[in-house]
Amino acid sequence: MEKGNIKIVEIADFKNSEHVLDYVDNDFVIINSLEGSPYNEDTIRLGCFLIAICLEGCIQLDVNYKTYQLEAGDLLLGLPNTIISHAMVSPKHKIRLAAFSSHFSQSGFDKDNAVKYINKAYYDVAYELTKNLITVGEEGDKEIFKFYRELLMAKINDEPHHYHREVMQYLFSAIFCEMLGHLNKEVNPSEMTVDTKESIKQSDYILRKFIEMLSKDNGIHRSVGYYADALCYSPKHFSKVIKQACGRTPLDLINENAIEHIKYRLKHSDKSIKEIAEEFNFPNQSFFGKYVKSYLGMSPARYRNTKEE
Repeated sequence: MEKGNIKIVEIADFKNSEHVLDYVDNDFVIINSLEGSPYNEDTIRLGCFLIAICLEGCIQLDVNYKTYQLEAGDLLLGLPNTIISHAMVSPKHKIRLAAFSSHFSQSGFDKDNAVKYINKAYYDVAYELTKNLITVGEEGDKEIFKFYRELLMAKINDEPHHYHREVMQYLFSAIFCEMLGHLNKEVNPSEMTVDTKESIKQSDYILRKFIEMLSKDNGIHRSVGYYADALCYSPKHFSKVIKQACGRTPLDLINENAIEHIKYRLKHSDKSIKEIAEEFNFPNQSFFGKYVKSYLGMSPARYRNTKEE
């Protein structure tokens, strides 16, 4: 299947799968079966963060074209843009999937800083998931997620009260941070020693530095040349190294980072379209409009006015 034809699964895609839904709102969803859900498609690309837990039986699926098999108690964590295909389940199986939108705003965080919080955490762990999802293997980590799952399901089944949504947001936020915390255990770039750096392949180390730069850039710089120059490489060599390290071009990663920041500003800023275009250093509003439409399929104004169902 061609890359452009792969269905991108977002939170909104679950709203027509009521028979498998345990919970859904604009930012979070929990489903209890693959059947009839967007994940039942032959091949999909994640447009959200994902936690998948096998409760009973066996589940086999391809993640970025590599086959994984989950048994009872196994748990997978994944970031947006991961490709999932050929999912198969045993006759008797149980599964829970929790998905988080790329930019959820929490009442516990200042809205202007929420996007920075999410993207900082995202890129802190993004390197570990550039090739595959990560399986949680330690029993202690599995047990933590089990406690969260039980608490979350108890709250979902509890009688709603005035602050029900706020409680759900904080629970999902805690689970999301646990997911990032686990992934960050794999390798924390800020804690790498000189010996550790020397033991990593050059291409992997360059990718790590590139990811660090992206996390701090806020989508302002969108050229490969900017990052190549900052890391003292030619754009051609830099592109080749990043492609070798993660299977994706630096321009793909740069534009994905930029468009997420732009989406957030369009939805959560009072600035005009022209002012936002200037904020992201576009030469003019027309160029900004073409850029947004190429990724979102609609103009900035239309995206801003689109209601989140």
